[in-house]
Amino acid sequence: MKITWKKIRKVWAITGATVFVLFTAWNLIAYQAWGVDDAVLESDEQVAVDLGDETLSFTPRNGLKKTALAFFSGALVDPEAYAPLARTVAEHGYKAVVVKLPFRTAPDPGEAIARAGAVIAADPSIERWVVGGHSKGGSLAARLVLDNPHLAAGLLLVGTSHPRDFDLSAFTLPITKVYATNDGLASVEEVQANAPLLPATTRWVRIEGGNHCQFGWYGFQFGDRPASISRKAQQEILADTVLAMLERINSHE
Repeated sequence: MKITWKKIRKVWAITGATVFVLFTAWNLIAYQAWGVDDAVLESDEQVAVDLGDETLSFTPRNGLKKTALAFFSGALVDPEAYAPLARTVAEHGYKAVVVKLPFRTAPDPGEAIARAGAVIAADPSIERWVVGGHSKGGSLAARLVLDNPHLAAGLLLVGTSHPRDFDLSAFTLPITKVYATNDGLASVEEVQANAPLLPATTRWVRIEGGNHCQFGWYGFQFGDRPASISRKAQQEILADTVLAMLERINSHE
């Protein structure tokens, strides 16, 4: 059989289209929330849950503290993947709001940042907000703090190489950065390379064996590395770190 350039181009076109379809299908599945119990997303006597169009809100019904968490979800990730973390925070007396990214990617960062700003402005019962995010959500949180330092009492960066494009080293507000040794999307090398862009007072939490996708409850991402600890173990470290930061700020440390 004679092989012509026309046939080669046709094979390449079919192969490329097939790869694109499989890649898109995998991402649609992988970025969905996995393993999140239905009860996490339901209100009960302890926590009021509001599943809005732009946010997921978890508010303690009793003993609401004056410090809260506004958390940007990662790019493409189902916001419900961060509901277990937010629920845990709320069960300890701190309001937690997961900020959804417009179109799940925030093509206009200003729109996502405005959403978080609206969350902060809408609740006068909260005196101090910790702003945080995972992956690209961490970039948005850092940008919010840079452009609107009066809105935040603390910055939480989770599984992200940011800040990369601007310098926060002179900031005096509390900053906590959480990273994992098996993270293939925000590697230890990238995190360390950008460390000078954060203040010397930054609290660093290194999770041995953790990876990128286990900072939420969703599937495995292309580019990530397999974790050598369980998602539950990684999530417990993350939750403990977040609660410790909220407690420090709530106590005016």
